[in-house]
Amino acid sequence: MAHLCPPPPRLPLLLLLLLLLLLLLVSAALADGRHECQRPCEVGETRNCHYDFHVQEYYTMSRACYSCPDNLDDCSREECIVADGASIPLQAVNRQLPGPSIQVCEGDRVVVDLHNDLLSDTETLHFHGMSMNGHQYYDGVPFLTQCPVLTTSFRYDFMATSPGTHFWHSHVGLHRSSGIFGSLVVRQAEDPHRGLYDLDLPEHVLVASDWDHAPIETTFWASHHAGIFAFPKNILINGKGRDLTSEVLLPLEVVRVRPGLRHRLRFVDGGGGDCPMTVSVDGHRLTIIGMDGTPIVPFTADSFIMLSGERYDVVLEADQPVGNYWIRINGLVLCGVVQARQGAILRYEGAPEEDPADDLLYQPNPFGVTVNPLQPDPDAPNLVNLASLNALEPSELDEHVDKKFYIAFNFHAVNATPFFNPELYPYNRVPPKFQMPSPQVNGITFNYPEAPPLSQPDSPQPTVCLYGEEPPCDGDYCSCTYVFEVALGDKVEFILIDEGDFINSSHPFHLHGNNFHVVAMEHLGDKTSVKEVQALDEAGHIKRRLTDTIQKDTVNIPHGGYTIVRFTADNPGWWAMHCHLVDHSEMGMVGVLHVGTRDDLPPVPEDFPTCGPFMPHV
Repeated sequence: MAHLCPPPPRLPLLLLLLLLLLLLLVSAALADGRHECQRPCEVGETRNCHYDFHVQEYYTMSRACYSCPDNLDDCSREECIVADGASIPLQAVNRQLPGPSIQVCEGDRVVVDLHNDLLSDTETLHFHGMSMNGHQYYDGVPFLTQCPVLTTSFRYDFMATSPGTHFWHSHVGLHRSSGIFGSLVVRQAEDPHRGLYDLDLPEHVLVASDWDHAPIETTFWASHHAGIFAFPKNILINGKGRDLTSEVLLPLEVVRVRPGLRHRLRFVDGGGGDCPMTVSVDGHRLTIIGMDGTPIVPFTADSFIMLSGERYDVVLEADQPVGNYWIRINGLVLCGVVQARQGAILRYEGAPEEDPADDLLYQPNPFGVTVNPLQPDPDAPNLVNLASLNALEPSELDEHVDKKFYIAFNFHAVNATPFFNPELYPYNRVPPKFQMPSPQVNGITFNYPEAPPLSQPDSPQPTVCLYGEEPPCDGDYCSCTYVFEVALGDKVEFILIDEGDFINSSHPFHLHGNNFHVVAMEHLGDKTSVKEVQALDEAGHIKRRLTDTIQKDTVNIPHGGYTIVRFTADNPGWWAMHCHLVDHSEMGMVGVLHVGTRDDLPPVPEDFPTCGPFMPHV
């Protein structure tokens, strides 16, 4: 009698259903253009997330927009960048403004292939908020961590180990202000604030940016060489906005919410100009649950102010009558000169497709409880100093630090050789409109190295000077690759000072590769100095908070005041630290934190590009 072979084992019905559901989810994501890594996060489940970024010169209101704005449907066509309706050249990634949103889960591997299609410029990308510990070579700072990318391709490869709301942007010249930026969100399977909100939707990420009606290169060089100073003309939210001097009602960003539910909204200040932004939502309070990717003890406010590079996570409860409400962003400082403001629409499910009833008026003054005022005031209880907020994760900092640095941000009337010729047109002999002061750190203008010291540690570094040493100077103009040296594991304190000369500007300070505790922040007056702050410190008049302080990677230095931050230097490498305003940083308001030695670093990736000067003997 023949023996029948046993039937092959059958997959359990539940497993088959789960596989089918997964297939349907992936298919749905691909069908609506979502990346497969944009998904609910699960414990132990990670993915490889690959992105292709093509950088090129482009144009707003291009042929891709067909008959926009006469036909408003055309304004939503793929590759149509409307902005606020002005036709200007820009630089864009994948013909989008902002560029593609990277949304992944903690622990995912992120691979971004940068294809530089610019006709005559280099490019790099910085992933703002990513620690890059173990992946230092992909921090994206030209001539510091890598060579700038020519008209070719470069692969960024790192692990998403820094949860929260972040963003990516160009780190070359003025490109960020020209359009090369986008959001970067790293979600967690076990979010410590998960019980505070019902929905965290991918489309609820709002990137705000200042905007002009002329190419940034034109306005920048006009101000620095011809004394023609321009102000930002507008603000965009997710690349959309209206020119409020025009009667054309272009489409605005719409944030759709469901009545009765709590929604997590993620705000990013992706701008490059001196344009701090006050954010509020008509009829709603905002519960802030995170800043720069780090959870805080929830704090409910009526508005908050964000500066370039900062990010805020808030919870908004849709508890008002069904309708449309303005999400208002009012620009301050330079944006305040022209009363730049913009709105997105908070639209309840069931509300008509129309604008809110109220006008979008300029409302610069904080109202109610406002977090992160430009000038903290202890006598104004409704203005909440960041240093008073509490981190969700308890901490206790040591009284002792291993390294302390006094770091002054200021403008100086010097004969900066990029703009002046001391023999032909020195600073003090040209007409006042041409007297452009130089943004500097401790009186030094930063020069990038000739070759990246991180990836080419054996290359000579003749331009380096160290904190505490006399910098090289040409007359009154001092410049070098300004380096702050610390050992791996050092406890470090930065006393960041805005001395306040020439320009009333609050500098957003950004430190690559590290988060820091904000232990003190104070506005002293219209002006101050390192000497004054140091004297206050030595006399015991500066109080540091060392318990449960919030952590950030970008923070405001009040005009005529100081901010003190502390961190443990546990991430070896060469880390840029700079004012995050493009025109300030590109003109030299930069330093470098050098942590550890080359022996502390992972090996340089195989076949990593090299560069440097070519000056053979003649």
